[in-house]
Amino acid sequence: MALRWTEEEYEAWRRAREGDLRRAAGEKRSSAGEKGREAGEKRSKYGNRRVEVDGKKFDSVHEAEVYGRLTLLHRAGALRVVMRQVPFDLPGGIRYIADFATVDADGRFEVWDAKSEITRKNRVYINKKKQMLEIWGIAIREE
Repeated sequence: MALRWTEEEYEAWRRAREGDLRRAAGEKRSSAGEKGREAGEKRSKYGNRRVEVDGKKFDSVHEAEVYGRLTLLHRAGALRVVMRQVPFDLPGGIRYIADFATVDADGRFEVWDAKSEITRKNRVYINKKKQMLEIWGIAIREE
């Protein structure tokens, strides 16, 4: 069986193929709505952009900024320890992963989360926040 295309079908296939090759090569999309994302890169649920600072990868620019502030406090001696991505087990096999946990100069333990206004209203996050306070006695500090 031979495959036969009209000239129009072939041109349409060729143009589509060229677009696929450009995206595979990593060229940026030209549409204005993409805001500089690489081709093939999906928009995140809340519109955050992943960044890398000091060789560490962060889920958002805001999270990297909070880390920068905590690092400055650590260097100044106000914090003894700054930890990233600290897991806590909750009932029902649920796991809450805090963005940061710190120990200050007085030995007080705190959990920090870099949250936008939208994610602060997320029902799952609100429930985990309540469980952290009830079970672990830890109030999450939101930045």
